Amino acid sequence: MVKRSLKIISNLRNKHRFVLINDTTFAEVFSVQLTPLNILLIISSLLLLFAFLLYLLFAFTLMRHLIPSKISASEKQELMELNQRYEDLKRSIEVKNHKSEVLMNILSDKEALYDSTSVRPNNLELKKD
Repeated sequence: MVKRSLKIISNLRNKHRFVLINDTTFAEVFSVQLTPLNILLIISSLLLLFAFLLYLLFAFTLMRHLIPSKISASEKQELMELNQRYEDLKRSIEVKNHKSEVLMNILSDKEALYDSTSVRPNNLELKKD
């Protein structure tokens, strides 16, 4: 286990050269010596800088209203009451729609759908056969 961690650490310290060369003149444009540890540090610092910039953006601009904040107990109670009123209104509209549908079916001569006696077979007709 110790050998493995030492191997990883030594691999992080291996040096590599990153060189940009002009294709037409083969002149070296840019050269830098990098290690995997340096690359990890650069990437992590860029991510940290990006997170800090996002924090500043959301903390000090109007975009902070996009993030939900904690609500007080009175606001929570008001939301619960509004939700209850919404559910009650929704339920009453469903009942009224069902009643109007039943009434329209009865007025359009489809009362057999709601007549409980129409489902029963006529016993007199069965005995005659």
